[in-house]
Amino acid sequence: MRLTTRYLLSNLFAAYLVAALAIGSLLWLLQMLDNLEQGLSGAGDLMLAAFSAITQLPEGLIDLLPVIAVLATAAAMGGLQTRNELTVMRVSGLSIWRLTAQALIPGLVVSGLALVALQWVIPEMREQPERLIGASLGESGLWHPAHGLWIRSGDEFLNVESLRLGRIPTGIDIYQFAEDGQLERQIRSNQALVQADGTWLLEDVRQRNFDDIDSNYFQVSETMPWQSFLNARQLELLLSPPAALSLSDLWQYVAGLKQRGQEVAEFEMVLWRRLVLPLTCLVMVLAAMATAAVPLKSRAVTVRLVGALVLGLGFQMLTELATYVGLLLSWPVIAVTVLPPLVLAVVATGLIARAR
Repeated sequence: MRLTTRYLLSNLFAAYLVAALAIGSLLWLLQMLDNLEQGLSGAGDLMLAAFSAITQLPEGLIDLLPVIAVLATAAAMGGLQTRNELTVMRVSGLSIWRLTAQALIPGLVVSGLALVALQWVIPEMREQPERLIGASLGESGLWHPAHGLWIRSGDEFLNVESLRLGRIPTGIDIYQFAEDGQLERQIRSNQALVQADGTWLLEDVRQRNFDDIDSNYFQVSETMPWQSFLNARQLELLLSPPAALSLSDLWQYVAGLKQRGQEVAEFEMVLWRRLVLPLTCLVMVLAAMATAAVPLKSRAVTVRLVGALVLGLGFQMLTELATYVGLLLSWPVIAVTVLPPLVLAVVATGLIARAR
C-alpha cells in the first residue's frame, strides 16, 4: 500500500471515530434527558438510566451512519484541502476518482460492520426476557425460561412457550375457567399472528369444551381469531419491535407475512432501509467528496463541515419523509428506499466529474 493511501485512510478512519464519538455523546445526552423526565428515585436509578442510554447508542449510531459518513469524509478531506495536501496528492498523480475510491473504503468497512451489528449484536442487546417480569405485566404475569410466559386475566390463562423471530408467539395454550374453578375450555395453537388491533389469529388450532360431557376430543381448525386480554403496554413488551429483529429474522418475518397475505409494508420498509445502508453510506461519501473536490473561494474547514452536516441531516430527514409518504400512499418499498440514494449518487458523481 502506498504511503499516500495509508495516510489518507488513517485520516479518514480517525475522522469517522471523532464523528461517531461526537454524535454518540449527543445521542447519549438526549436519551439521558428522556430518562430523567420519567423520574428517578436515587443514585441507583441514575446509574441504571445512564447504562440504559449507553445500550441504546449502537442502534442510534447505525441509524445516523450516513450522517457520520458524510461528516467524517468532509472533515478529513477539508483538512487535507486546507493544508494543501490534497493538491499535492493530485499533482503527484492521484486523480480525483482514485481519491474517491480510497475514500469509499472506510465507508464500506463501517457500513459492513453496521450490518454485522444489526444481525448479531443489536438483537442480543435488545433481547431481554426479564423485562416481562414485574410491574410491567402486573402481578398476574410470570416468565420462566423453561415454561415460557404465563399471564392471567380473570378466569382466563395464557401460556406462550416462545416467540419465533421475536414477534410470532408459538406453543400457545389458553385455559378458560368457570366461576366455580372448573376448567371449561382449552385452546391449543402452534402459533399466532398478532394483528394491529390486538387480535391474535391462531393457527393450527385444537380446542376442547370440558363442559360438554360428550366432547372427548379436540375440535380442529386451521385458524381462529382470539381477542387477547393483553393491553397495549403488555403487548409492546411481549413483541419485539421491527428494529430489534436481526436481518435474517426480519427477512423471514416479512416473507411469512407475504405468504399469509398480511400487511407487510412497515416491516419491509425497515428491512430494505437496513439492506441499502451500505449504498447510502457510500453515496454520502461521494457527496462529501464532491464538496471537497469543488473549488471554493474560502477553503475553511468550517464551511465544508457545515455544508456536509446540512447535507447529511437534510438527506436523512428527506429519507424519513419519503418513508412515511411511501407507507401512506402504498408506494413500492424498494423504490422508496433505493431511489433517493441513487439520485444523490448521480448528482455527486456529476459534481466530481466537473471538478476533475
